Parts: sequence; C-alpha cells; structure tokens
Amino acid sequence: MPRASDILVILTYAMVAIVAALAFDRFGLMSAELAWMMGALVFLIGGQVHASVARAEERKLFEDEIHLLKAANMSMLDELSSAQDRIEALAETAVATKPRTAEASAPATQESALELSQPIQATGDPQNADERLVAEILARLEGGGRAAPVAAQTPDAVDLVRRALDDNRVDLYLQPVVGLPQRRTYFYEGYTRIRDENGQVLGPGEFLAAAEEAGLITDVDNLLLLRCVQIVRRLTKSDRRVGVFCNVSIRSLADEDFFPAFLDFLRRNSDLAGALIFELPRAQFENRSATAARNMARLADFGFRFSIDQVNDLNIDLAELQRAGVRFIKVAGDRLIAAAHGAEPIAGREPGALRPEDVAGLFARYGVDLVAEKIEVESTVVEVLDLDVAYAQGHLFGAPRPVRDEVLNEADNKLRRAAG
Repeated sequence: MPRASDILVILTYAMVAIVAALAFDRFGLMSAELAWMMGALVFLIGGQVHASVARAEERKLFEDEIHLLKAANMSMLDELSSAQDRIEALAETAVATKPRTAEASAPATQESALELSQPIQATGDPQNADERLVAEILARLEGGGRAAPVAAQTPDAVDLVRRALDDNRVDLYLQPVVGLPQRRTYFYEGYTRIRDENGQVLGPGEFLAAAEEAGLITDVDNLLLLRCVQIVRRLTKSDRRVGVFCNVSIRSLADEDFFPAFLDFLRRNSDLAGALIFELPRAQFENRSATAARNMARLADFGFRFSIDQVNDLNIDLAELQRAGVRFIKVAGDRLIAAAHGAEPIAGREPGALRPEDVAGLFARYGVDLVAEKIEVESTVVEVLDLDVAYAQGHLFGAPRPVRDEVLNEADNKLRRAAG
C-alpha cells in the first residue's frame, strides 16, 4: 500500500499539472489540447523525479540494513568464537579432572600448576613493551613457548626446524618489487629460509608445513617480523618510500598469547605503518577466524596494511578487502593477463565485461593495487604494461637474496641487548 507521503506528493504534482494546463489555456499561450498535454507532461516528469529520489532513498536504506546485518554477523562470530573457547576450556578441565590413579595424578597436577603459574615473562624492564616482546620471543626460541610436535608430522622435519631456530639458522631473504614502467624498486618482499647443519638452504615447501603443524610457525613468524622491522628501519633511513612485504601466518595473527605484546610493539612503532605490509595467502585470509579478523582490524587501526598472495582467481569481493585493510593483491602475471582478456570473472563481473585496461582501475577504486608477480620474461612485462598495473615482481627484476649476516647479527644483537 503506498505511503501517505507518496500519495500527497502525487496529488501535489497532479495539482501543479492542472494549474499549469489552466494557465497555459487562460493566457492563450497554446491551444487547450496542447495545454492539457503540457500539464500531463509536467505530471509525468514530476512523477519520474519523485520515483528516482524514492528509489535512491530505498537503496540507501537497503545498503544501511546490509551494513548493519554484516556488523551483527561479525558480532555473532565473535560471540561464537568466545563460546567455543569456553567450551574447549571446559572440555580440557573435564579431562584434567577425570579420576586417575594416585601415582599418575600427583605429577600431572604439579606440572599443570607449574604451567599455569609460570607464563613466559620478559626479563627486561616491565615498563618497556619492546623489551617484553623481545624477551618473550627469545624465550620462545629457547624452547619455552613451543608446542609439542604433532604426531602426524615427520619427526625429522620438525627436528630440523627446531634445531634451526635453536642455532639461529633462520635467514631473511629479500626480493625487489618494482614500479612500472620505470622499474624502480619501491618494496621488497621478505622470505624465511632455514639452513641445515651442512649449510644447505631449504625452501618454504620443505619446512613450513612441518612448522605449521608442529606449532613452531609462530616462532618462525615472530623472528621474521622482528627482522623485517629492523630492515625497514635501515631502509627508510636512506629512502622513506621503500617498504617491505612481511609474510605472516594467520595462526600468528590469531595467537592471543603473543599478539597483544606484538601489537603494542607496532603501536609504538606506528611510524613504520606505511613501510611494513603484512602478507598472507588468500585461502588463510578468506578462512580467518573471528579472532584473526579482529586482530587484523586492530593493526589496521594503527595504519598497518595487508597484502594477499597465492591468488588463484580474480573473482574477489573488493569491498571486503577494503574493509579488512588490504592494500595489495599479488597475482601471477600470466593469470592476470588471461583474466583481463576475458578468461574468468573479475570481482563479480562476467568474463570479458571489463576492458583489459580498466581492471587495475576497478581495484584501485577500492584502495587495492595489483602486483603482477612471477614475471620471468620481457614479453610478459609488455602485456602487463598494457593493463596499467602499477607494480611487478619476479626473477626478471631480481631473485630473492639473503640479507648479509652482519646485518642480521647486528639486528639480533640489538634485540638481545634490549632484552637484557
């Protein structure tokens, strides 16, 4: 049923049309038939204007309702996450209090009390958040904060990661990310590599899965993040336009034991927000927990931004990326070229609906820059340039290279001095 206000508006336009027709006829400006036709035209135009305004208002109301629903959904996810944590805590309590023999129960109770009463603490000044953070990381790297290996993992792989952490054989590699078409280096991407006892460098495929499942990935990420901060400090001394993409696991962002100290560290180093970008795989981003999403939002509040890599297709929710503080999307150059020329949907658009040169502009409207990665040959660069993509990365512009040992040693010494 039409609203009363709409009926009044329609009646008002009808009266205006009738008055206009009578005026045209009264003053002899046109014939009676033409005057009434003009009146009808005035009524139709007024009705169309009103309908357009009403539709715009309804669309705004609908968008507001959708926003409220999404906010309510996030709140519900937070509540569900909290409820799940409470359920897990209750389940652990039930298991811990299950009747056992006298011989088995006493030692276990002592160990549980020890674990609960002696969390990892900083050894430096308790008023200095940097020192607390550094001390906690160093303690974890000594073995105090690590989870036990998962049985499904190969013991050799887990032991290799643990020994590399213990012996400080975790290296930072940097690969340039250049701007197009000048090919000036604007960023570096930081990678973690570990060395075995013989000095052989292992790629991520040889240790990341083991570190993830064994609960060691947070230790690896923590060391990488701190070294990235040190490298950013050195780089920005000579050129403040240079930044670093720092790979991070979603598990680290969801680690409520470590994240508060790390957040405080970044808050007090917020001048690095424009130069330090946290990068995570698309699958981890889209399947992030409510805790990880909340912690990402807290980092974004301090100005830090995110990058998404391992993108298998461009059918991405750009509004969601914008809300989450994602600033960069990395896509293999060949896939980006194929998608731009109609091989697959892009951001909800049908294949071929966008002109190739408009793809980067669409992402930019949501504050997201495309990075064409895995560029190996010049011919790919030529095609990427036609797409007006701002940044590129690949072995053509430079392979990942290790940061010199003396630079890392200097950074580690600073961290250890800060920890006392």
